[in-house]
Amino acid sequence: MAAATPTAEQRELALVGKVEMKIALTDSDTKLESVLKTYLPPLLLKLASEHVSVRNKVISICQHITTRTQPDSIQLPVAALVKQFQEQESAFVRHFDLLYIQQGVGRLSAIEKAQVLPVVLAGISKSGKHGSQIFNLLLRLLEAFTLPPRGSKDDLGLREHLGVSDADAAYVATWIGKFILFTPQKGASTVCPGLTAEDYAFLSVQNKDDLWTPSAGGLNLLRTKVLAARLLSSGLFNDKERFLPALFASADPASTVSDVGDDVLKRALPITDLEDESLLRTFFGLYFGEDSTPRVRPPLRLKILGLLNKSIHSTTFSHYIMQMVDDGVAQTNMDGEDTVMSGSTNSNNTAGREVTKVRAAIFQYINFVARHGNSESLHAIAPRVIARLRDYIENQGWPKTGANEDIVSRGYAYEVIGLLAKAGGRDVLVEREHPSMDLVRWLFESLAKDTTGASLVVSIEEALSSVLSALSRIEVTAEEQSVLEELLLDQMHQSADLEANKRLRSTRYVSIRFANRCLPYSSIKARWVDVLGLGAVSDRGEVREEAERGLSPYWFSMLNGSLGTLQSKQLHFAPFDAVVHQFFAGHTTSNDKEPMALAAHAKRSYSHSYSHMISFARRILYNEAMVRYGTPANLDNEWERRVDASAESDEAARKAIRTYIGESALASPRSVNILTSALFINVTDVTGAKSQGTPLVELLSLSPDIVIETLLPHTQELMPVVQSNNHSRRVAAAHTYGILSSHPKVNESRLLPQLRQLSDAVRNWEAAVGAVANQVHGCILALGYYYSRQSYRRQAAISGEDFMQYLRDVVFITTTAKDNTLLEAAHIVLGQLCLFGAVTLDQLNSITPFTTLVDKVYNTAKGGNETAILTLGNMCMVLEEDASNEDLDISHVEEAIHKLHEIRQAEAHFAVGEALSCVASGWQSTALATKVDINGPKPSLPKRSTTLARITDRVLNDCGNTKPALRKAAVIWLLCLVQFSGHQSEVQERLGKCQIAFKRCLGDRDELVQESASRGLGLIYEKGDRRLKDDLVRDLVSSFSSDRSSQLAGNVSADTQLFEPGALPTGEGSSVSTYKDIMSLASEVGDSSLVYKFMSMASSNAIWSSRAAFGRFGLSNVLSDSSVDGYLATNPKLYPKLFRYRFDPNSGVQRSMNDIWTALVKDSTATIDQHFDAIMDDLLVSILGKEWRTRQACCAAIADLVQGRSLDRYDKYLERIWTQCFKVLDDIKESVRAAAASLARVLTGVLTRSLEADHSATKNATAMLKHVLPFLLSTSGMESSAQEVQGFSVHTLLEIIKKANAATLRPFIPELVERLVGSLSTLEPEAVNYLHLNASKYNLTEQKIDDMRLSNIRGSPLMEAIERCLDLLDEETMQRLQPKLESAMKSAVGLPSKVGSSRVLVSLSTRRLPVFRPHADHFLRLVEKVALDRNDTVASSYAIAAGYLSRAATDKQFLRLIEFVKRLYFESEGDREAVTPRRSILSGEITCAITKYATDRFNSLAASAMPLVFIAKHDENEQVKEQFQNAWDEVVGGTRAVALYLKEIISLSEQYLDSPQWSLKHTSARAIADTATIVTKLDTKQIAAENATVVWPALEKAVGGKTWDGKEVILAAFSTFVQHGATYYTEHADVASSIIKITLREAKRQNSAYQKHSIKVLGEVALARTDVDMYQSVFDIVQPLLAKDTGGESMDVDGEQPGREKDELRQATIAAAAEALLAAINVRLSSNLDEQISQSAQTLAATPSTAASVRKSTYVGLKRLFERIKQHETAQCSSAATLSATKPLLFGPDPGTEALRLHRAEAILSMVAAVPEWGVLVSQDVDGLVAEERSKGVRDCLLRAGAAAGREGG
Repeated sequence: MAAATPTAEQRELALVGKVEMKIALTDSDTKLESVLKTYLPPLLLKLASEHVSVRNKVISICQHITTRTQPDSIQLPVAALVKQFQEQESAFVRHFDLLYIQQGVGRLSAIEKAQVLPVVLAGISKSGKHGSQIFNLLLRLLEAFTLPPRGSKDDLGLREHLGVSDADAAYVATWIGKFILFTPQKGASTVCPGLTAEDYAFLSVQNKDDLWTPSAGGLNLLRTKVLAARLLSSGLFNDKERFLPALFASADPASTVSDVGDDVLKRALPITDLEDESLLRTFFGLYFGEDSTPRVRPPLRLKILGLLNKSIHSTTFSHYIMQMVDDGVAQTNMDGEDTVMSGSTNSNNTAGREVTKVRAAIFQYINFVARHGNSESLHAIAPRVIARLRDYIENQGWPKTGANEDIVSRGYAYEVIGLLAKAGGRDVLVEREHPSMDLVRWLFESLAKDTTGASLVVSIEEALSSVLSALSRIEVTAEEQSVLEELLLDQMHQSADLEANKRLRSTRYVSIRFANRCLPYSSIKARWVDVLGLGAVSDRGEVREEAERGLSPYWFSMLNGSLGTLQSKQLHFAPFDAVVHQFFAGHTTSNDKEPMALAAHAKRSYSHSYSHMISFARRILYNEAMVRYGTPANLDNEWERRVDASAESDEAARKAIRTYIGESALASPRSVNILTSALFINVTDVTGAKSQGTPLVELLSLSPDIVIETLLPHTQELMPVVQSNNHSRRVAAAHTYGILSSHPKVNESRLLPQLRQLSDAVRNWEAAVGAVANQVHGCILALGYYYSRQSYRRQAAISGEDFMQYLRDVVFITTTAKDNTLLEAAHIVLGQLCLFGAVTLDQLNSITPFTTLVDKVYNTAKGGNETAILTLGNMCMVLEEDASNEDLDISHVEEAIHKLHEIRQAEAHFAVGEALSCVASGWQSTALATKVDINGPKPSLPKRSTTLARITDRVLNDCGNTKPALRKAAVIWLLCLVQFSGHQSEVQERLGKCQIAFKRCLGDRDELVQESASRGLGLIYEKGDRRLKDDLVRDLVSSFSSDRSSQLAGNVSADTQLFEPGALPTGEGSSVSTYKDIMSLASEVGDSSLVYKFMSMASSNAIWSSRAAFGRFGLSNVLSDSSVDGYLATNPKLYPKLFRYRFDPNSGVQRSMNDIWTALVKDSTATIDQHFDAIMDDLLVSILGKEWRTRQACCAAIADLVQGRSLDRYDKYLERIWTQCFKVLDDIKESVRAAAASLARVLTGVLTRSLEADHSATKNATAMLKHVLPFLLSTSGMESSAQEVQGFSVHTLLEIIKKANAATLRPFIPELVERLVGSLSTLEPEAVNYLHLNASKYNLTEQKIDDMRLSNIRGSPLMEAIERCLDLLDEETMQRLQPKLESAMKSAVGLPSKVGSSRVLVSLSTRRLPVFRPHADHFLRLVEKVALDRNDTVASSYAIAAGYLSRAATDKQFLRLIEFVKRLYFESEGDREAVTPRRSILSGEITCAITKYATDRFNSLAASAMPLVFIAKHDENEQVKEQFQNAWDEVVGGTRAVALYLKEIISLSEQYLDSPQWSLKHTSARAIADTATIVTKLDTKQIAAENATVVWPALEKAVGGKTWDGKEVILAAFSTFVQHGATYYTEHADVASSIIKITLREAKRQNSAYQKHSIKVLGEVALARTDVDMYQSVFDIVQPLLAKDTGGESMDVDGEQPGREKDELRQATIAAAAEALLAAINVRLSSNLDEQISQSAQTLAATPSTAASVRKSTYVGLKRLFERIKQHETAQCSSAATLSATKPLLFGPDPGTEALRLHRAEAILSMVAAVPEWGVLVSQDVDGLVAEERSKGVRDCLLRAGAAAGREGG
């Protein structure tokens, strides 16, 4: 019957049973491990069986397995279990998989753990509910996993290599981030900052105990975080995945974590989109915490705030921003973690600092929001945020700050309030209903009263500045404007007295700024604020400066127009009536006061502002009048001066003002009367030091009698001022008195006493001195002005005795007085009386002849007294033309005036010209138009018909005179005649002649003559017709644009001055100045060519000077007008020349040309664009001209021309520009070179800006570089012999390289790198080479200098530029760079270039490895050649480069390099004979560099290189040895590497044991010795046979041969080998025999220095070779040494030592012999032990040496001998004879030192213990020694010996 088919359950049970049987049958841990490796994973799979019995069976087996696998030595198949865990869905299977994974992972080796990690990573995202255990497993494996170097090929491919999916990477990155936030909590807490309860449970593996306790087998939390952070930085993750974890790590308190985090964050941040909404919500969620998640810690919050500060989109999260503000100013923190945030004291200083930092960061972020947020968001949050910040400040204490408050945050709060007020909309600043501007008021109060200190004032002022900017853009209503005005006025008044108003600081400056920016110019109260500011003399200067700007309409417009406010383009002035009311009437309770009373009150109340009040009010009145009648002054920066000048001298403006004041006086006279009264008080108030009377006189001269009438009652108040000591006030008061006292409605009864008082004072003029003379001066003037105005009002001359007496006094003063003050008064009065017809010619002649009077005045005038000069002109007003009299009187005056041409003061000639116009035209001269200062028609007498023509012709003739003084005066006179009398026909007819005269004078050398001629031509142009205008322009342009000066030069006569006196000294105290001087000098030296040379110089001067005249006064207007519709419109040849001359080196020429250009060219940009080609062509031609001025001007002009224009406009000129620029960079004149350098800098700037621009400019930049770089790199640039050119070229190149982007610069990189490398040497100062050659003279070494040179190269801007080029390399550019760099390396001649080349290779190997890797082999081969440099520094640099290059080299090339290094070390002929073995040192440096910078490559091919390193580190040269020792230390952690490469080391060493070079032979021997020692000691007892087989032949060979210094090292190794190689040589008889032979041979050598070592080794070998008795051989060798008398003749040895050293050497040799002799006694093999001991003892006793070393060796040798005897029980030694021979050694004379006595005592103790029979025999001797012994230690040892002897005897 067939067997029944088993069921599935039975089959499964059977399979499980078989596995159970296999496990049960294993009888060792090794077998169990093997079985489990195969069957454990499939067994656990059966836990997924559907049969309960199967599952139960597996569970029971698992229990058995768990019990059996308790020993840690049993390894479990962790990798297979992990893989099964990830593939299985069964929770049961997963549970048991995980159980055994956790049990087995701790037993894995580091390599096995590293192999498991990729398995864990793959599929980790699918771990499900077991994710916490798997992630913890991952953390446990991190320590063993070695990450590839960052940025390497392995690193970049790590993700793909490990097979990690995107989901897995994202999962791991997320949990690493959370793990970095994780902090184990104490107690029952299950959350930590930034993590939910679930996250915390995950990371703590459900709160598993001791998970993070290293002592209990857990992980070290900090170390694990560091490893996790490093994993994060690897290529396993992309930047998006690692960004948040890196952010968390960067804020970790542990620097080891945060450093890694910062590094990763820097790389991830640039590609992270901070505008991503989901990312921003994550930030805010972390910052505030979400649901039950606590917020993150302060350091991370700081990091988040820093990132939010870079995100514009973050400003739209209004809710979070408000929450952040609440958080920043809250009394307590949201999570209770931080301290109180309002300034309360906290004991935790660290927490307090963190809170302060967070709060500061919050305010910075709000600042960012206010600056960059959109209006909708800002309008939503601003009111609430401002309110919260105000509460915060006030809670700290406002305005008085509480103690221990956070001042920094308070300042931030103020600043943010200002910014939000600016950005938050209108309602924040100006309330909708009942506006009060509460915020502005609060900020003003804060500025005035906040007690925090000066540091906070800046913040408050910044806030107010922001509010100011916002408020200035708001169009306020009348009500709101009124509120602001009252606010500002209140601030001004309170700042006037800080102490009374309890203020700490003034708010005037800010108030004035608000008034100027936020209120219109028409605001009267705003201008009142400015006036008050001008009176703030106690405040800082900027207050008054700002107030001045506010009162000036021009500066007010500039201030507001430039800042984009809502001010209207049309400036509106405040009404005059309103200004007067605000300034004067508005400050009293009663508005009915008299004008004089109101003015007086204002003077008392605002004394410092008073003058500014009346000045502004007066100008407003004048401006209102001029605007009304169509003659307004231009609103420019000289508006105030223009208004004053118009009111003073412009007839049309004066007429308009006079009419307007007359109308105002009739309609509403109060305002004008108040202003007049105020001006009057300003004159009469003697306390006002700065009071001026001229404005009052001016206003009275323009006012009708009805206005003047109001001042008549106050005339008496002028009397004290008339007689005061203040000259200007005295003159003004006298003038005012004349106007008032001559008024028709003056009170005669009051007037007469005043006149008598004045007349009486005048009569006493002869006795007047000092202050009395001042009084007389005032009285003379007052009476003169009174009589002259009285005469004008009556239209008749004055008569009467009083007047005639006064007139006589005046004439007598004029003719006889010496006092200048009185003379001045007399001249003024004489002129006024004649001018207004108050005196007749007969009256004057009745006192003194008129001509005599004229002569007296002339005498004063010829000193340059302008008053006297004008008086001469005015005196002619009493003269009539009379044909019969031939105008003798007029001619006399005319001649007197003409003689005034000798006056040197140029300014005085304008007064002379004015006087001439009065003589020539009388009242028809416009110079007298403003002299009428009272109402009435202009006088018509006297009539003139012929005088003007005669005087004009004479002046025209004088303009051509060769005398410089007369010509200069005549030009000015002619100018005055044209200006004041040009409207008359006599002058009109002569305009052509005037034009010629002026034109000729343009070439004069005197600048004032040029200016006058220029102004004259302008006046003629204004008065001429179109034909005359075009002729004038044509001549001017021709004169200007050509170098021919014929049109400009005048006639030359003997007296023509060509040079300034002293300009050309002759050396004899005189100088050449006139044409006559030149002729004389030429005659004296016999060289007629001097005439032409000097004339050429003078002509040049004239030409250039004439060009300075073009811009003065009016010539620019001539050209400007002509450019529109005249000659220049069709002949624009002037523009290129004029453009160049705008940059002339002469400041006068430059200023003039700019004036012309401004007038001529309405649109400068359009004109330059229109004539660009012509201008550029002219400049490029002229830049190489003969005149240095031209060259210098062209440089500056080209620089200006190219700036701001697109490259397309001048691209075709670029090459020429650079060419010409470089040529003039080497100009002979320094100023031209400087200008060329400036042009070069401009060109560089243009280029670099193009390089910095966006990608659209790349094409232009590339085009520019194609032009520029060839020049910079050519002989015209970097290779130029001119240092300036060379320096500029280098600077330009550096700027180009620094600013250019990759696409632009790459085409030029190969050549740039080549040239820059070469320039490192060429640009090095020559002094360095000199120092290098003469180093010893300056107490330096060449190496020290080279080190300094090397340091300079490292920090050189050239190296920075080279490295910048290297950073931009791509594959194609690198391909082109290779031959260029190779050429640079081969052709480099100086140290800097060679070292620079090596640094280039280093940079390529580190920074650009991916593109450089294909070329590394080539350059490594090249380095082999260039490294063999004579300079050690260069060689070392290339050695380091070779180390870096090895990183990228192929294995083949790396091995080639190792062979090269070997050849350098082993095969360099003659190298070892040199003082410094350069090649050997180089081989060491290269090797050291490889091990240091390419460690991985070295380790991968260590078998080829390690033997060399090991051998060479035993070199006898310290420099060579040091390099190889460093290399060995870099790559080898211990000595086992020697065993690993034993055969290779021995093989290479043996190869060079036969070298003819002693140094290599010795080095190899030392290496073999060290190898033998190391290998011997690696094994605990005996050297391994295989190692001994390799080592022995080499060691035998090494120990052979002659003796040499240091050979003792080989002997020591030989001894060590013998001591540990018994197993080996006992099996090899030949080896054992060779050992004996070698030992005896070496011991017999007679070299004294070597002998002490060989004898010592002899004893060590004899002691180690227990298999042979060497006693007799040893005795035969050492006996002669021991028996020798040290005091006798020395033996004949190979090497002698001097003196004491020789003696010490002998004693050491004897000591070694004593020890060797005793060690040679083989107690096991000796047939006659007693005899050998006796013989040895007797020999030692007979040794004549008593040195301590000998005694010590004897005692130690005896001690060890008896110890050996005791160990070998078969050894027999009991002979009394032997004891007798031994006792002298032990019980002889006292050895001396305690140490020797102790050694002796120990030897005695050993003897008694080894030979008990001798104990009794020596007990008494021992007792004797005990009795004599002083040392406790020695006595104790002897007592033990005595006790042992006693026991034995007993």
